[in-house]
Amino acid sequence: MNKQSDISAEKFNSKVSEWGEKVKSRSLGTLVAKTTVYSGNLRKRLASAVKKGKDDGVAQSVAFKFLRYGVFVAYGVGNGYIHQGGAVVRGSRIPGRNVKTGPIRRRPVDWLDTNIDKNLNELADIAGDYYGDASAQHVLDELDRISIVKKK
Repeated sequence: MNKQSDISAEKFNSKVSEWGEKVKSRSLGTLVAKTTVYSGNLRKRLASAVKKGKDDGVAQSVAFKFLRYGVFVAYGVGNGYIHQGGAVVRGSRIPGRNVKTGPIRRRPVDWLDTNIDKNLNELADIAGDYYGDASAQHVLDELDRISIVKKK
């Protein structure tokens, strides 16, 4: 725990976990609103996780875990669709594979990155509350060592 800090390590970890859950929840909302059939398992398996330091147990990073095809959903590609020239087109990266013709029925869905970006300042504030206090206390602790102490 930080000396004279407004926020303890446990509270910091809790706030970081809450932030991860908030972004996860909003990302699920985006998936539900902007996708259909192909994202069912992606919705079920989306999770947030906080990695803590081994030495101090303080949150160091937030990760979002999801099925690999979440990346394909974000790009709007897969199963006969590729990303080419900044657009989704019918095609394949596998030579000789037959690709159906017809209208383009896929589009990129920015379901995770936009939610992280929109909430990043909140995470920065949480980190600032914890590490800002710790940094200030460290400066105060070291001030006695760098200043000239006059004896009366």
